[in-house]
Amino acid sequence: MVTLDFQQILEAARQLPTPSRIKLVSALLEESAPHTPQLQPLTGLSDAELRALAESVLASRHTRRLKQLLRLNREKKLTRALKAELDSLLQESDRVALLKAKANYTLQFHAA
Repeated sequence: MVTLDFQQILEAARQLPTPSRIKLVSALLEESAPHTPQLQPLTGLSDAELRALAESVLASRHTRRLKQLLRLNREKKLTRALKAELDSLLQESDRVALLKAKANYTLQFHAA
């Protein structure tokens, strides 16, 4: 049986395509303990602003670079500097995904 540490699991999750990462985060949120706070709605924004955030995407040049770096990572050709760049882009992608999730959640919250 292979045992992975947290960093290995995190690295594997970061290599997932964005839709798969969103599904993973959603599944983890659903499995969290009942006392764990759920996603918090965004406040102070109009529905139009929330829809714009919900439809936001990572800049196309960042997306292209992220794909290049992920390919190099799979091929084990990343230097330390490129790994840092990859981590930074993955963090940015995660922030965009979380903001989108919060915007969608808030829109659903308003509709209820």
